Amino acid sequence: MPTFIVDQIANGLITLRINGYNYAHTFALAGGLPPALAPRARVRGTIRASAWKVDRVELGGNYVEPLVGRPRRMQGAILSVNAPAHELTVQVGYEAIVKLPDKYKASDYHVGQRIGWDNLRLPTFQPGPVLSSPEHA
Repeated sequence: MPTFIVDQIANGLITLRINGYNYAHTFALAGGLPPALAPRARVRGTIRASAWKVDRVELGGNYVEPLVGRPRRMQGAILSVNAPAHELTVQVGYEAIVKLPDKYKASDYHVGQRIGWDNLRLPTFQPGPVLSSPEHA
């Protein structure tokens, strides 16, 4: 589970950064808001995306477009396949779980394969443990 730095929280949205990356991505908050979760806090959590189109790719790195704002396009290497749930976990610069559209089968993909996808809607962030609060950041 990756570690994120909270940039801001407002109106059911959370913007997260990762050390060493230029990303500042905004996600819909899923689940409750832990009390210690505030700007500058370090937190772990799960990113979930729903794809409307998936492409197998041979070249290119792990990335999310655009660098700032709502993630629209994500690409990376598959870390795990969950065929019953119709999901793939992909390293895109951070781990993201992508729900495939009905016309795709998760079992047709394998660990290590590279894919890219366009998000159907705003991906979600489910907060996990808060590792440090802002006063300790």
